[in-house]
Amino acid sequence: MKKHDNYKPAIAAIGTWWLANIVVAAKALHYICAAQHDEHKGFAYTAAMEWRDAAGLFTSQMLAEYCWRQWERIMHLPRRLAGPLPNSLAATGWPGMTPSLNQVSVAVTA
Repeated sequence: MKKHDNYKPAIAAIGTWWLANIVVAAKALHYICAAQHDEHKGFAYTAAMEWRDAAGLFTSQMLAEYCWRQWERIMHLPRRLAGPLPNSLAATGWPGMTPSLNQVSVAVTA
């Protein structure tokens, strides 16, 4: 005889999924409200960071695009510069630039 009480774990999984989506959307909306408030108070760079965080949380392409456009408006930079520098650029600087002297290697050679 089959037991038909397997629906409880499925309902719990669906409820968890819905709750997670609601929490993420609420967090993104919190970032948007905080960004608008910070920009109104004159903290433009803090607002830009919050717009970037909100854009990363949205799954909707339209909402994420809106957040990124706000970030670009505040920062006057293209979106591709929003993330951290790749390891190759972080170690040597921008392409075409000579890297600065490494103080540890100068001390070892002296």
